[in-house]
Amino acid sequence: MAMMIGILDKSIKDMKNLRQREERRDNKAAQEALDQRFSVLTSQIHSLMLALQYTKEKMQFQLNDQILIELESLLQESEGIVKSGFAEKDPIAQVENAHKTVQQNIKKDWAKYYSSMTNSTKSTLQVISGIDTEKVAKCLDGIAKGASWTTNIGDFKVMNQSLAEAKDLIDGLGLDQQIIAFLLKMKNGKATVMDLDENVLRWLRDESLDRRVKLSFVGGSRRG
Repeated sequence: MAMMIGILDKSIKDMKNLRQREERRDNKAAQEALDQRFSVLTSQIHSLMLALQYTKEKMQFQLNDQILIELESLLQESEGIVKSGFAEKDPIAQVENAHKTVQQNIKKDWAKYYSSMTNSTKSTLQVISGIDTEKVAKCLDGIAKGASWTTNIGDFKVMNQSLAEAKDLIDGLGLDQQIIAFLLKMKNGKATVMDLDENVLRWLRDESLDRRVKLSFVGGSRRG
């Protein structure tokens, strides 16, 4: 009987040891998963900060006060996890949600800023597309790279370079508002000989466009 009890005690101890090893293994795997999750999140936040820095310095994009408060809170919460020494599930989830909220609000602000920053240039490019189709298309494609907020700085760099190239192209054509208005009418099929004043004619000759521009008659009844 004593032998049986001894064997049973040993079996109980062995089972406890096995269970403890399994728990340590499971806990280690769970902790490693949390650490990896936090590492990805930290990388995302870092990319976000770099994108904000670039767009502020190169494009004068400014966050509103509410987003700045949310961003500061996000960074503080993230730093708190680092200082604690190890990642925990609930704090990580809280930072993930904060990061998602900040990103969504920045996207809304950027969409408005992008429109105000690029609409005039894009409109002018579309007006002159018939003059240099290839260069205009390249500029418009590049500007469109930054249409939606992203943490990929490469897209913003392409956009910024394309805006600079568009400015050089427009400036190189010597356009003023009167000429732009004429080109817009021409693009919409509404230009008439009344729009061909001396300023427009001089520009057409200087740019060697006088033989390339064609005006169509505006439909209407004839008086007999």
